[in-house]
Amino acid sequence: MATTTRKNDTDDWRTTLLGWTAKQGRILTDEGKATEHYCSERGFPFASNELPHYHLERGDSHQVFRRWAAAASSCDDQEGKSPIVGAWSRPLFTGKWEHSTDNDETVYNIQTGSLFIDLRIPMTKPVSRWENLLCGDNKNEGQIISSRQAFESMSDEDLRLYARQHVFAGYSVISQEKNNNNDNNNNKMSNNLPLCTRHHCIDWNYVSGKPRPRPNKWYIEGRNTNERTPFNTWKEWSYATDENGQSYYWEKWERITGDELGQGLRLAMRKKKQVPSREGCDDAILVAVGDHFNYIVGRQFLDLHTRYGDASNTVELVDLAIQNGDRDTAISYLSLAGGHGTISSGWKIDCALQPWQHGKSVFDCLQCNTCNEEVKVIGSSNVGCISWEVLIGNDSWDVYECSLSREKLQQLFLSRKMSRL
Repeated sequence: MATTTRKNDTDDWRTTLLGWTAKQGRILTDEGKATEHYCSERGFPFASNELPHYHLERGDSHQVFRRWAAAASSCDDQEGKSPIVGAWSRPLFTGKWEHSTDNDETVYNIQTGSLFIDLRIPMTKPVSRWENLLCGDNKNEGQIISSRQAFESMSDEDLRLYARQHVFAGYSVISQEKNNNNDNNNNKMSNNLPLCTRHHCIDWNYVSGKPRPRPNKWYIEGRNTNERTPFNTWKEWSYATDENGQSYYWEKWERITGDELGQGLRLAMRKKKQVPSREGCDDAILVAVGDHFNYIVGRQFLDLHTRYGDASNTVELVDLAIQNGDRDTAISYLSLAGGHGTISSGWKIDCALQPWQHGKSVFDCLQCNTCNEEVKVIGSSNVGCISWEVLIGNDSWDVYECSLSREKLQQLFLSRKMSRL
């Protein structure tokens, strides 16, 4: 009886994990009808450059995001300032007749005034099993096998289970919708709330040639207990509404302790575009607010994925590849890395897509081509941070946003070494 119970428990978590991405998709898309909600006839038109993957597919996200960041740094327009700068958890995600909570997935959504990284990992993911893909007993001694070796040691089923998680990153544009007398306004939830439109440059779910067909655009409703301080809780309401005039999904976000209410440390950096390069490859972002940081490193994949034209996202592609005995394609597509950690720990990672990275310094994960641990800030203290560069090993990074002076930023990076003493 005990053996049967254990088998049923195992089957339950596997089934739940394998269905996680599909459930998230049903909630987010009104069971596949969301694209129909975005049309001019219903009062929800959009331009092609509002689509999440527009700049990723054009290959100009570096130039465009830098231009936006430079404009934001020199502008005092409060309407364009983000009211959601901070580190956020997600207690509730709901739409139609389904919902998901922080009992179902761990979410770290770090939003600066420019770049963001949104990390989502299912609770049913067998983290402890994959955490133990080590060559040594002490993670701090660097005895960790390469990610490629870790993937190759996984079974086909493990690769399919591993695909069920999510992280994406890019730039958030804040705007304010103007009131007008259009009859279609009756379909809209509100004309008074700020709007956020997210543009993705690295995305776990993205498959080349299959961009998302509707904007990642939503209202921000903050809960203000004191209008003089930033809010600690807010709701994300879908911009378009369903046939009943209601937002077809909404998410509740809560501030994570240690982000200094978004008013302390703020840092946003992106690895400089490599030449020659394909967007998504050799790309990486690091964002920090208060004590929290998120990182993401783009996948290193071959053009093998083009043989699976029916796949519309990473999960479908990996499943098809495994079904065809093509582990190389599956592994290459799962090579995207991302995670969360705290600066006070010495920039150590505590939650990651790749569990074997837990306990490592984030800078070890960001320097793919060198063992050089040096991190150096380059630029003049007399000019804005938008002109600074950060060298991580041999790689150069652009600074999009920083609340610290150049000297204090350098000290902050040095703190990772002090924590080892």
